[in-house]
Amino acid sequence: MIEAVGYLAALGAASMWLPQAARALRYRHDPASLAALSLVTYGVAVAFNALLLGYGALRDARPVMLAGAVNLACAAVIVTVVLGARRRRVVQP
Repeated sequence: MIEAVGYLAALGAASMWLPQAARALRYRHDPASLAALSLVTYGVAVAFNALLLGYGALRDARPVMLAGAVNLACAAVIVTVVLGARRRRVVQP
């Protein structure tokens, strides 16, 4: 039962990040649409979700690993897309 609560929490945590990652991918060619996304915030999210994933692996806590992996992937996608859009904006006149 306790592990089921952990998986439910992991699902809730993932549901918070997935829409933002999908939006970043959808608007990856429109830097203006991505301008409001904070690279600092998502950079911190990458770092702490990597730590969460590592902690879950060390404690053999599968729900924690799932949450960390999904959130890390989403935050990494967002950082990559936003950085790419900002680089393209700088290169293009």
